[in-house]
Amino acid sequence: MKNSYYYIIASLPMLHFGMKPPLSYPDFLEACSPELNQDDMDILVNLSIEPSALWEPDSYKESGSHSALLKEWKRFNKSLANELVRTRAVKKGKDPNKYLRGDNGADPFIAPLTHWAVSQDSPMEAELYLDRVRWEKIEEIKEGHYFDMEYLAAYGLQLKILERWHRIHSLDGLKVLEGLTEKI
Repeated sequence: MKNSYYYIIASLPMLHFGMKPPLSYPDFLEACSPELNQDDMDILVNLSIEPSALWEPDSYKESGSHSALLKEWKRFNKSLANELVRTRAVKKGKDPNKYLRGDNGADPFIAPLTHWAVSQDSPMEAELYLDRVRWEKIEEIKEGHYFDMEYLAAYGLQLKILERWHRIHSLDGLKVLEGLTEKI
């Protein structure tokens, strides 16, 4: 039977792209902890929006009601990362194949998004655009989920995007963006 988390989800503040995070991710986990079973808490603890997490073994459960959303998220984010690698490598005259991870198939829907982002003069503008694309994908895959674990996982991913931008807008934000643009 699918777990429903009416109380915790109803008590969470709404999230909108570009807003200041209304709570930190650790506070989100703390709020969820009394309500969630251990398997569901483990999933929230291991959520990641970072590309480096995409290449690690799948930390999401193979069975269960929430695996479809997280697998779709990971597939999309991996495709986005690989398309970015292709576009950046070609722009720098490098062979993209040695940087690709997992399924190397090109995604015709993601490629134009990455081309636009890589063509921007401002790394901040490009990253903002890519995170908006990620946000919209999370909105799409959480559709139809209101009080279940999939909704909580989507909420957690979006909260991590908001926290990322809060860090970028902090004093160390330029260092974060410089590190992103130097990888390829």
